[in-house]
Amino acid sequence: METAVQQSWTGRSDEIAVPLLGAEFWKEGTEVAGVLESRREQKVGGMAYRIILDAALALDGEDVSIVELPSLTGVKNALESLRLQGYQMKKGDLWRVRCEGIKKAKKEGFSDSPTFELAVLRK
Repeated sequence: METAVQQSWTGRSDEIAVPLLGAEFWKEGTEVAGVLESRREQKVGGMAYRIILDAALALDGEDVSIVELPSLTGVKNALESLRLQGYQMKKGDLWRVRCEGIKKAKKEGFSDSPTFELAVLRK
């Protein structure tokens, strides 16, 4: 007699909710590096990229080793530049994200925007 195989999963919100490195985090020269773990659709703003950092980062008085990089305009542009070079994102890629500067908003009421260099290494 064959036994039916059952599968079961449990998801928890605290497994997904990690600190987000929003525009206010970035200053010229700020850099983070780590392993791309995943990406997810944000409720607003596009994709967020989950990175396991090489070295813990102090955020709001707490050391964190997993963060998300949101789809800031500069991040989208850096990813598009990589895509044009043939890059296709893959879990396990080593990412180094460096803020190259802050571009001033041209229109009143718009936010300044960090610009990025995104270097990728795949083992």
